[in-house]
Amino acid sequence: MRRAVTYLLAMTFAAASIPVLSERAAAMTRDELLQSCTAVTSVTGSSGRSSLEIPAGGLPCWYYMAAVQNMSVIVDQHGGHVLGLCPPPSSSLADYVQAFVQYERQQKKKTDDNNPAPDVLMSLAKSFSCRE
Repeated sequence: MRRAVTYLLAMTFAAASIPVLSERAAAMTRDELLQSCTAVTSVTGSSGRSSLEIPAGGLPCWYYMAAVQNMSVIVDQHGGHVLGLCPPPSSSLADYVQAFVQYERQQKKKTDDNNPAPDVLMSLAKSFSCRE
């Protein structure tokens, strides 16, 4: 009897979990990333502080750009930068965020393509070009 109750509870829990587990995470749009990054630039600005308190609205941008920053230093077997970005060693994550926000403000894009990745890479390629 006890085994049957345990089985029934497990099946009920599994059935109740299906709708929750089937929902997919929505990808961040370019506009959402820009809004989040703008929140970051509002606290970074031109301050020379060594520590920052990123507002909650800026955290998606901060995490996104941290991933891009980590990938930007990856090189292939010939020493070429995989993303085509050559940030100076002194560059900070705030520099990445600022480059993206400035690029987006200059572009003022109003297209249906709302994938932020191409714009992020274009903005960083302008700021951190590998060409000397």
